[in-house]
Amino acid sequence: MEPPIILHHFEGSLFSQKIVWTLSIKKLKWTSVIVSPINKQRPLLQLLVHGYRRVPILQIGSDIFIDTKLIMEELERRYPEPSIFPKRNGSDKSDKGLSLAMSTWVDNYIFSSTFILLPIGSKEPSKPKLFSTKEFVEDRSSLIGAPINVEKRASERSYHLDKIRISLDWIELQFSDDRDWFLDTPYPGIADIHVAMNLWFYDILQIAKEVANSKLYPKTYSWLSRFLKYVKSNGIKPEKISGEEALEVAKKFKPFNGGKMKIEQDPNDINKRKLGDNVIIVPDDYGKTPVIGKIVSLSNSRIGIRPHGVDKTGIEVVTWFPRAGYVIKPDNGLIGVGKL
Repeated sequence: MEPPIILHHFEGSLFSQKIVWTLSIKKLKWTSVIVSPINKQRPLLQLLVHGYRRVPILQIGSDIFIDTKLIMEELERRYPEPSIFPKRNGSDKSDKGLSLAMSTWVDNYIFSSTFILLPIGSKEPSKPKLFSTKEFVEDRSSLIGAPINVEKRASERSYHLDKIRISLDWIELQFSDDRDWFLDTPYPGIADIHVAMNLWFYDILQIAKEVANSKLYPKTYSWLSRFLKYVKSNGIKPEKISGEEALEVAKKFKPFNGGKMKIEQDPNDINKRKLGDNVIIVPDDYGKTPVIGKIVSLSNSRIGIRPHGVDKTGIEVVTWFPRAGYVIKPDNGLIGVGKL
């Protein structure tokens, strides 16, 4: 029996939305577990991720996939058709390298400004109450590793609107030839998913509307409307299960999914890492909580570890990370990011 595709996510999560759209484009049947936006309120998910604090998380049996980049890569590997790297119109080639590189522009350059514009700590009645709660402010302060300073964020608003406007200029230019999709493909692909993420969020929360609007960028917003209609009509409504049910799924299946996940050893690893080494893995940008475990697979693009916490939970999982965007250090008994 094939394990279900389980997505642990929360409503309104930008990065989770990338995966929902990927599942829609691929017309995949999937299962949803809704988790809290606040990390401390996800005790069941922690039994699978062992310290990692960001969402979404993809669970297939007892293989746990971290980070949207790796999740999208894994869905493409398992379910290659329809591809999220469609060929260009009139060509047998796709822009896979460019599509993958675009995530850095979107996830780092644009999202860093999106985060500053979020009304965290705001008492505005028009904004979601969640943003003003003490628990949410503390959680996001922990996420970035510094207290949220509402006044400082407000003073930086114009700078970040400028950054967003520059990116919107580039996006509008891309659609100046009236193409349907970002890379001139027959249907939307991963490039469209990347570009849509922040713009969709601006509309949901009504932030950045001074620059992010259809009057200034008509071709961009025509494309966004077209994209959202496509993924809505193409997707399959998920089955909803609880966190407890997701744990039961993990208990039923062994890691490596019956051979569908390979045990690899990168022969060119610059740090001479090998299977069996104990390592500490943390993101290189934010949410720097360490996950500690033993390497069970290592390729040039991903690393799989058996978290040490498995011995306590009794739920045998392998947690998979992309190598891009993560710091991997030997575990010398040090605990905490400050000691890495």
